[in-house]
Amino acid sequence: MEREKQKRPVIKKRAAYLCNVKLFLLVLVVLGHSMEQVGMKGNLLYRIIYLFHIPLFAFVSGLHLKTVKSCLRQAKTALLFYLLIQGGFALLDKSQTLAVPYWHLWYLLSLCWWSLLCGGCALLLENRSQYWRGILLAASIAVSLGCGLLPMGRELSLSRMVVFFPYVLLGMLCPVGLRDGPGRRMRWRLLAVSLLGVLPACIVLREVPYTFLYQAEGYRYYRMAPAEGMLLRLLCFAAAVSLGALVLASIPARRFPFTKLGGDTLPPYLLHVCFLPLLKALWPEAGIGGLVLFSLAVVCLLWELFRWARPPCAIMQEQAFTFPLTKP
Repeated sequence: MEREKQKRPVIKKRAAYLCNVKLFLLVLVVLGHSMEQVGMKGNLLYRIIYLFHIPLFAFVSGLHLKTVKSCLRQAKTALLFYLLIQGGFALLDKSQTLAVPYWHLWYLLSLCWWSLLCGGCALLLENRSQYWRGILLAASIAVSLGCGLLPMGRELSLSRMVVFFPYVLLGMLCPVGLRDGPGRRMRWRLLAVSLLGVLPACIVLREVPYTFLYQAEGYRYYRMAPAEGMLLRLLCFAAAVSLGALVLASIPARRFPFTKLGGDTLPPYLLHVCFLPLLKALWPEAGIGGLVLFSLAVVCLLWELFRWARPPCAIMQEQAFTFPLTKP
């Protein structure tokens, strides 16, 4: 009986919660890109998705960058995938270069930068007081606000790397206990944080161009004064944190039949763009409900197609949790 119990794959609560979060975010990625294909850019749902899902991606990535060793391992993996895939695009299309990531590949390059920065922060925080954590977080926010004044764009994903780094650092500094799923008291605190961000979210959704939410260009690109651009970016921070807190408080920490789909998110993340032209050709007038079903179908299909590439019970393995990368 003991041997039979040991053979049964048991998904820990921590694994189930993180997999549910990653699966939800992955579906939002495919949904947002699908909305772009059918001409739904800029509507309210699209703006809400892009207001928080990339910051929450970055936060989840930061949860796994606690030590110098993990940071270096993640940096190597992200850079390898980026060079292979972006290099393939550069060979097939002369307009593509290694310096400017193709569409969704910017996250891989940014993840490499973030991992190196978090490794440096981990070294700096060794034997330091807790005040240094607040100092580093405040400094990262100040740098992200100020980088909009510089001619920093999509080259090497520098603008997004700097702007979204505070979310990564917030995940790195977050207590490890959150990875087990927030308890009842923590859920109420997250809900309280989400209520504080209602006003900033409303202002951002009404006043800010949806392309500003990409954080890929400086303030001058949108013809904004420096003070106006920094204020809007600061409001974006507040709104993204509040909506992210709402999502983290709402995601259940239990196992569902679909939880395993969040255990390996790399193939759907990288390859879902191959299905988007098919959506535009066959279903150009799809509604929100149809796009949600399409996004779920693409994620499920790619997960099934690449089952051979993952070990059995990979959902249980600690190294399989890094988003969007997984390390078999």
